[in-house]
Amino acid sequence: MQYQTTLSPDEPIVITIGNFDGIHKGHQRLMHELHVMAEALHCLPVVVTFQPHTLMVVRPEIYVQYLTTLEEKLALASKYGQIARSIVISFTPQVSAMSAQEFMDTLCKDFQIRGLVVGANFSLGRNRMGDTTFLEQYGQEHNIQVRIISLEESEQVRISSTRIRALVTDGHIEDANELLGHPVVINGIVRHGDERGRLLGFPTANLHPDPHKLLPANGVYAVRVRIKDQEEVGSDSNNAPTVYNGVANIGVRPTFNGKERLVEVHLLDVNLDLYEKRLSVDFIARLRNEQRFSGIDALKTQIASDVERARQILAIGG
Repeated sequence: MQYQTTLSPDEPIVITIGNFDGIHKGHQRLMHELHVMAEALHCLPVVVTFQPHTLMVVRPEIYVQYLTTLEEKLALASKYGQIARSIVISFTPQVSAMSAQEFMDTLCKDFQIRGLVVGANFSLGRNRMGDTTFLEQYGQEHNIQVRIISLEESEQVRISSTRIRALVTDGHIEDANELLGHPVVINGIVRHGDERGRLLGFPTANLHPDPHKLLPANGVYAVRVRIKDQEEVGSDSNNAPTVYNGVANIGVRPTFNGKERLVEVHLLDVNLDLYEKRLSVDFIARLRNEQRFSGIDALKTQIASDVERARQILAIGG
């Protein structure tokens, strides 16, 4: 197997394994338990994940859309799971065909694994034969402490990436954020657009996210924005990126008979040159559906209303 990692082979580690799409509350609970085990065993806690998403290899006939890109996933694991170290496995048809025994043997040959934490429904390897019973037996044979934890639930319904993806697809951002334990996030590079927003008096950054990134339903959202190129723009004395409040529009802009689905972000109360910058956009609340307006004036009036409502939601005056 091929890996991306900053770990050295002789560092003792405890691991959790999975796609971890979204880094939701269930994932965060796993990571908390991983921390507890790591401290007890004097090891580093490490997330083992895959690139690309395993479904893109196992089910190539479907178009996979994920909550988080690899970059977003690792950043969220560090921020909300307090796990900064990772092993990213290059997931190939060859890796997919490995038995659970082969997979674990390969990991243990390349890394000093002392512990493993997984959820009760976890399985790995060809035909998903590496279930929790297998892992507990494997742990006994290889002196690896294995902890199986119950699945995180909210209102008696299991928290899952699948459930959250459905909420995001339908535009139920607040509900998705509740299950995630953090805002839905989109990262992307700002590219030149047709500058219609500037002509309307509300300049927007035209964001280009990963093509497999799941976008919220078309509509208008209150958002918070960080500029990833913090050494150039938007940094404070601690070199932490400034957080800007804003409004995002996702859709085809029906008033202008648009066809291409776009992500456009307007920052409140600042006017910055964002072209070619990388933005990270947190979606806080849905303001309204996308709609067609009778003309430019009606659209401008609605955008001004959207901005004021976003101010109230984001608690910045108004």
